[in-house]
Amino acid sequence: MTKPHFDFVTGLIAAAKAEADKLTRHVDHHGLAGEIREPAAQKCVEPFLTQSFRCGTGKIIDSLGNTSDQTDIVVFHKKTVAPVLLSSQLGLFPVECVRYAFEVKSTLSATEIKDANAKFRALAKLKSYPKTDSNGTVIGGPMPASVLLAFSSDIGGDELERYLRHTEDNFPPCTVLCVLGKGYWWYARGKWHGMRCVPNMPPFAEYAAFVTGLMNTLSSEECSIRPFNPGPYMDVIGSVMDALGLKSDDTPPDFFLDLER
Repeated sequence: MTKPHFDFVTGLIAAAKAEADKLTRHVDHHGLAGEIREPAAQKCVEPFLTQSFRCGTGKIIDSLGNTSDQTDIVVFHKKTVAPVLLSSQLGLFPVECVRYAFEVKSTLSATEIKDANAKFRALAKLKSYPKTDSNGTVIGGPMPASVLLAFSSDIGGDELERYLRHTEDNFPPCTVLCVLGKGYWWYARGKWHGMRCVPNMPPFAEYAAFVTGLMNTLSSEECSIRPFNPGPYMDVIGSVMDALGLKSDDTPPDFFLDLER
């Protein structure tokens, strides 16, 4: 017998999939079909976020000026940063505040895998909590988990095997793969873990497993997320020095006192 919360999770994703399937049944434009599924997917993520996390959509940025591609769902920590830096009107999210970045696909195909990987590679170029090491190389801290979520697939075989055939990277651009009706996998400690769907398995058990992992991660980080430093995003000193015709490596004028850059 399944438990009430399991039934709730699987019922939620089943209803969302049915609604999205109905809306996209007569939509020929692939991108439009994907846009219809994105809010459906977001409705299936939001109920499982802990108190400090929220969903949004837009681009992820870093303090060095790098920007990700448009991201379907961004799960971000809202308590570590002032609302002005998380404006829904801008749709720009500092990478230090982001925990999950989702690409949502209507039907997963080889083309869609390549598209998602390209977007996740752009995300991987961002630097969180950047600092310069002794060799002058800018290094970063923890990065968001990259999630490829698909409502269906165009193959009958193993989804993880197909993903790996189309991914030559040393470190996979996608670190979480969830395909409804096919399975759920995540990459950690140098290898893949997870489950694939088999006959007689409860419908959407793979999504319930994904949600369990999501909640475990967010609850463990609810009170332990690293403090966010908004200074590099505002860059008051750099803006003033630029206006005064000073170079970035010049000594800041003394009227700055001890302001951190």
